[in-house]
Amino acid sequence: MLRKVKLLTIVFVIGLFVLGSICLTGTVASAQDKIRVGLMFGLTGAASPIGPLQLDGAKLAIKEINAAGGIKLAGKKVPIQSYVKDDESKPDVAIRRFRELVDENKANVIVGQTFAPISAALNKEVKKTHIAYFPVNVVAVTMFEKSEMAETTFAIHGSAYSIGYAGASYIVDKLGYKNIVFFGPAYAFGRDQWAGAKDALEQRKIKAEYVESPVGTSDYTSYLLKIKEKKPDIVMLAHWGVDAINVLKQTYEVGLKKESKIWFNWMTNAFGSGVPAEALDGVYSLMSWYYDMKGFQDAAIVKASDAFTKKFEKEYKYPPDPYSAMAYEGVMEAVRGIELAQSLDGKAISKALMANPTFDSMKGKGTWRADHQPIFKYGAYVTIGKGAKERKNAKWDLVKIVGAYTGEDYLPNLKTLGYK
Repeated sequence: MLRKVKLLTIVFVIGLFVLGSICLTGTVASAQDKIRVGLMFGLTGAASPIGPLQLDGAKLAIKEINAAGGIKLAGKKVPIQSYVKDDESKPDVAIRRFRELVDENKANVIVGQTFAPISAALNKEVKKTHIAYFPVNVVAVTMFEKSEMAETTFAIHGSAYSIGYAGASYIVDKLGYKNIVFFGPAYAFGRDQWAGAKDALEQRKIKAEYVESPVGTSDYTSYLLKIKEKKPDIVMLAHWGVDAINVLKQTYEVGLKKESKIWFNWMTNAFGSGVPAEALDGVYSLMSWYYDMKGFQDAAIVKASDAFTKKFEKEYKYPPDPYSAMAYEGVMEAVRGIELAQSLDGKAISKALMANPTFDSMKGKGTWRADHQPIFKYGAYVTIGKGAKERKNAKWDLVKIVGAYTGEDYLPNLKTLGYK
């Protein structure tokens, strides 16, 4: 009898402990007075032409959400508190800042990054912490491999592989060029583009010549002069950040633009406004989005893009960069994940997003795939640079939209990334 009483007492105590744990968990969610979001970009260093523009997009999203009362969690609206860090365009600095956000600022979600190697380094940290992480830059294609992608990482801007694949496909299929030189930098962003371009060209039985500049190169003149001697139909340029501005300027200065068509693989407002109008005039490029979509075939895209542009210009007095737009969308998806999960737990947010993968964006409907990158209605837009005479605004009226790249082949095949 005594043993039975002891057993019942133990069961009762365990039951109280479990119930208390459940109640405590509920109390934590219901008592949340703010949701802490870490924002980290390359605000200085090689990524500095883009990082501050991303930060502005992320801050606008947070301002909007807070103006509406905050994030819906546990039956009430909870405001966002943001913590801004500069990763200085360096992976080691980024890891330290990441740990500061997690350990000191107690961030619930992290949104950010400008350079692909930094996103890859932080994805490894995310595997240890399971915090919800939304890189909003273009990341390395290897990060999407099943063995690499953290369960709680969602990379809304895809990979550079897609940029190269889409660019090469359009050049051959739409422009009809076959004598192609690909000029890229010796870092992941450039090499991933080459991998995509090479696959697209091999499928079309076309060989392009590959030229690579070492990391740290600022004077590309010797490379561009050698490319000029080859007399290609078109030259694909794959550089990023300060390198992108330098290579665009120097392509014009050496006269390569007079001899061959120029295709700049991944244009941004920051790059286009950083070079003379003559250097951009007639240059083809891909953009993930552009602030002035007037004349594009899809009226819904034009309307959504125009609405975002007006909000952004009112706040910052300059038009949004494509990377501002994707930082905004990254924050919005982080918020959607929290509201769907009704939790700040990274794994719960991940499960909620994958159970409800489709979302609206200024690029049309987006749907998260198994590898945690989205396929958008419009993967990228094809543009042509405007010369000085065409521009209504000398600094910001940079390009005109002439097409779009759509379809599943914009992203790497899931099987090649290790998914069934």
